[in-house]
Amino acid sequence: MNSKGTGLTLALGIVIGFIGYILWQITIGPNTKSDDITTILTNSGDGSAMIKVASILIAVGLVVHVAGLINTRGTAAGNMESIGIISITAAIAIWVTNVGVSLSIAEMGEKFVAAMAGAAAGNTEAAASAGNIGTAAGFSQAYNVATSTMGGLLAGIGWLCLGIAYRGSDAKGVISFIPLGFLAIIIGLILIIANVIITSLVSVEAAGQISGIGFILIVIWSVSRGLELSKN
Repeated sequence: MNSKGTGLTLALGIVIGFIGYILWQITIGPNTKSDDITTILTNSGDGSAMIKVASILIAVGLVVHVAGLINTRGTAAGNMESIGIISITAAIAIWVTNVGVSLSIAEMGEKFVAAMAGAAAGNTEAAASAGNIGTAAGFSQAYNVATSTMGGLLAGIGWLCLGIAYRGSDAKGVISFIPLGFLAIIIGLILIIANVIITSLVSVEAAGQISGIGFILIVIWSVSRGLELSKN
């Protein structure tokens, strides 16, 4: 892949993925707690079409983005760059797997909404079915939360290593006044703190909000670097 292709995949991929993430958050509900299975199932069922669109955008966007990131290898000297890119790639692999789990929860959500309607009408079988769906969705959501946290930690380690590597490089982004190495280190520290400390001491929801700041900075870093590469 040439420099222009690398830059475009690096920038466009993360933007597409971020748009999908925003759509997914809006559909699930920005204030929905991670253990509120009833709300998650109801919102997923009511907005299943949007969940599917958002999931496709997230998965495709992240894969395209990581293809561009891998092609930037060799920008900085030393092993830190390789460790960073491999860690970020592993994190994205985990997140793409989570997309599949989210799709299964959306499918369960459609059945849950129908079962709850039947239960409200006095159908005991529908009530039992709703309970079983809720239990299965609870296990799926617990898996999603745990693996998302691990993915966030790996991404944090990856961006921290990438930032350390880029400090010794003359690579620049189109936003020239923002040093790529410094910004990547900030991203890494935010994700590590959110997924190690905030998750344990505060809440998963608070950690998610702080991680969201890190993801916005990833978009800025990737677009800045990607547009600069695409000019060459």
